[in-house]
Amino acid sequence: MESIYRKDLSSCFCSFIPFFLSIPFIFVYYLQRLSLQTSVFFILLLFIIHFLVFNRFYTKEIFLRAHFLTLILTIGFIWSITSLAIGLFTITLSIFHLSEYISVGIWCPRTLNINSFLLNHSPQYHAAILIAYLEYFIEKYYFFPNGFPYHWIMIIIGLIMIISGEYLRKLAMYTAKENFSHLIEDKPNRDHRLITHGIYQYYRHPSYVGWFWWACGTQVLLANPICFFIYLFSTWFFFADRIVYEEATLTRYYGNVYRDYQKRVPVVGLTLLILGCALSNYNWWPTFVIIFYVLCPIPLAIGNRCTSYDGYSTSDTSPCKDFMWFLTSAIVASAFGLPAILFRANVILAGSMGFVMAANAVIFITISIYFITYNSDDSLGNF
Repeated sequence: MESIYRKDLSSCFCSFIPFFLSIPFIFVYYLQRLSLQTSVFFILLLFIIHFLVFNRFYTKEIFLRAHFLTLILTIGFIWSITSLAIGLFTITLSIFHLSEYISVGIWCPRTLNINSFLLNHSPQYHAAILIAYLEYFIEKYYFFPNGFPYHWIMIIIGLIMIISGEYLRKLAMYTAKENFSHLIEDKPNRDHRLITHGIYQYYRHPSYVGWFWWACGTQVLLANPICFFIYLFSTWFFFADRIVYEEATLTRYYGNVYRDYQKRVPVVGLTLLILGCALSNYNWWPTFVIIFYVLCPIPLAIGNRCTSYDGYSTSDTSPCKDFMWFLTSAIVASAFGLPAILFRANVILAGSMGFVMAANAVIFITISIYFITYNSDDSLGNF
């Protein structure tokens, strides 16, 4: 079995060869010594020749998927020359799926299979990626043809979220090693043991936290406000069922041992609203703050049109703008006040209130950054 794992892992690593061979073509395209069509032609030729020559020596199904992902990685690097944000997003997608397979192969080979790439995650996941690309191009070519203002700020924030999320997820996989699995095991496994050390001393579900920040970070990177909320809601439904089911399963396996672990280690990392409501012993009353998330951009957008500079300069005032800022302040205050009132009325627990407060901070900071930089004169055209 170990030789099979090594062969599958080697099949993945070998697919990086045409990527490295493509670097000179990417470089000469960057120097404008070759056209885009010529560079892409030679790169595709490299990938095709490499696959046809070497696929017989490796596991073909693994080799094919790894080649596809490394080709996407190469396209991302080419894309980033002309459109940095979408190029980085494409690179991020490729690295995520490749790193998932490689990490499982290195640290948890017993569960390694073709599904470890997570390419067949779900139809909803594929649709979310497609919608992210569509929103970016619609905004780029119809709303911001000269480049999104101060997009470099969103790129930096997005990359920080993506890198920190990936680091946390891979740290969880490294800590759990043989006990990590992409799937929840319904039947007891005598080799499985409860991990309570390392990162699991601080987070009960660090891999979920990492994946959540990675997913939301990709939309911050692209400055996709609509997809940001779509990703937020989609993770809501995903984690709402999975975490409750997983914790019930672990409680059934380990009994009081896991209950003591729950008491000792709160889910402090799952600070966003979806997880604050989904965990056991919490309820769904805090979900009403979503109303404030939806309402908040409306007065900001109206106020943006009320200013003579089409921006949020403090030197430019008008009754319309002042009233819109008042409405925005009332909405934000209400979002923070709701969980406090629910806690005071003994409707929710203190932990749930803390999660919702953290969710509010992240959401409103993101909205503020988007609108403050909405129509600035300082734009980076290539982004």
